[in-house]
Amino acid sequence: MLKTLQAFLLRDFYQTISYRFAFLLDIASVFFNAATFYFVAQLFDAGVSGHLASYGGQYFPFVLIGIAFSTFQTAGLTSFSQNIRSEQYMGTLESVLATPVTIPVYLAGSSLWDFLYATGEVVFYFVVGFALFGLTLGNANFFAGAVSVLLTLTTFMGLGMVAAAFILRFKRGNPVTWVLVTASELMGGVYFPPDILPDWMKSISNWIPMTHALKALRQSLLSNAGFGDIQPHLLFLLGFSVVIWPVGIFAFKFALKRSQIDGSLSHY
Repeated sequence: MLKTLQAFLLRDFYQTISYRFAFLLDIASVFFNAATFYFVAQLFDAGVSGHLASYGGQYFPFVLIGIAFSTFQTAGLTSFSQNIRSEQYMGTLESVLATPVTIPVYLAGSSLWDFLYATGEVVFYFVVGFALFGLTLGNANFFAGAVSVLLTLTTFMGLGMVAAAFILRFKRGNPVTWVLVTASELMGGVYFPPDILPDWMKSISNWIPMTHALKALRQSLLSNAGFGDIQPHLLFLLGFSVVIWPVGIFAFKFALKRSQIDGSLSHY
């Protein structure tokens, strides 16, 4: 299994480095995103400090964590489906799935590089923040933050399998990705704390994984919160992961079987 995962990783790594200009654009995007919200923070810090009291009181660290770690959601929701679409375009999907590789290993292997790449982007966000915009994390609980990151990854990987099942079966139009990305940007706390939302939107926000992921990450990294403080958010992510992984694997296997039966597996 490890050799199989390594083969997937090397394949995607070599494919990525063959497009050097795209890689440079990704780096530039991180810088400009961080810079944009740094200057937005200068404009609004005094007015929003009350809403950010539980996150250290400053907007720039709050929003940097939001935009940085939202890359994990993007990777989770798009990695599996994009790799499947790529295999369909190249006509290699059927041959890959005809090998002895199991479905869980195929899904894990096809997303491994994307999650490593997303992790690199998160790290670079913080490097830019530290080096250029005075970001400090002097009050961070890194162990609690690391556990929060791990549960965030497993949650979005599970959702990504459900999204991949839709792509495998219907080729285009992915409601899972659209709903979650849209809801997370509006109600998940990426750009502003969900506390300022109307009550009916707060109720929806409490069921969005991104809400709990970012609350756990921000409280642990900005307010030295321990496991007792972020336990409700960690338990939500853990419970969500335990449920969504079997659902995702079942959905993918079902979509694969139906596509094999009607001969549409390689269609795009």
